[in-house]
Amino acid sequence: MKFSTIFFDIDYCLLDTPTSERRIIRELYAQQGQYVTDEVGDTYREINKQLWVYLDAGQITRERLYVMRFERLFEIYPFKDPAEKVAPWFLDQLAHAYDPQEGAAHLLERLQKSGVKVYTASNGIGSVMNGRVKNAGLSQYLTGKFAADEIGAMKPSPKYFDYIFKRSGETDLSRTLMVGDNPVTDVDGAVDYGMTGALFGLRWQEKCKAAFAAPTMKQLENWIFEEEEK
Repeated sequence: MKFSTIFFDIDYCLLDTPTSERRIIRELYAQQGQYVTDEVGDTYREINKQLWVYLDAGQITRERLYVMRFERLFEIYPFKDPAEKVAPWFLDQLAHAYDPQEGAAHLLERLQKSGVKVYTASNGIGSVMNGRVKNAGLSQYLTGKFAADEIGAMKPSPKYFDYIFKRSGETDLSRTLMVGDNPVTDVDGAVDYGMTGALFGLRWQEKCKAAFAAPTMKQLENWIFEEEEK
């Protein structure tokens, strides 16, 4: 096995976040007696995606992002309550949404049985993200969990990767892999630090320094374990 330590991002990676978000957005508009299609949820995700770019660049705060994404959504699809009221409600709903990514449990279990140390490495809030992973039934396969609010830094900061690498117990950067959906924060941040990066999913199409791009968990699994067969 080429990798002895693997870090996984959570949202849009181990968890099927789009499915959760679409469902919560439908429930939101149902509060005003309005049935909406997944188009509204998809619009929310595009807005959120752009705002996370600003957050990663340090141009807005996390708290501002939580409100701003609904301000922009409500300009397109009006809602009865203000964004300031909806934002904490949405976070609470998302904290209890734990749709696992198809194939995630199978891959994590296989890695665990192969002796690989597996950690989550998220830019989210630890208490929220860890709870979702646990409810999705994935915690049992993890060696540990890392989150930005506990570290005091966010990916792609070298401080973040230095923290998770040193506390993972790994001593060889060449045997570490970071898997995530974001080409900048997850992949390039990890590669610049000295790890290998793998891009998961189809959310981002930008070029990055990924050693492999996997649209599905099955393809990621095949790539990881093919490394062992070479």
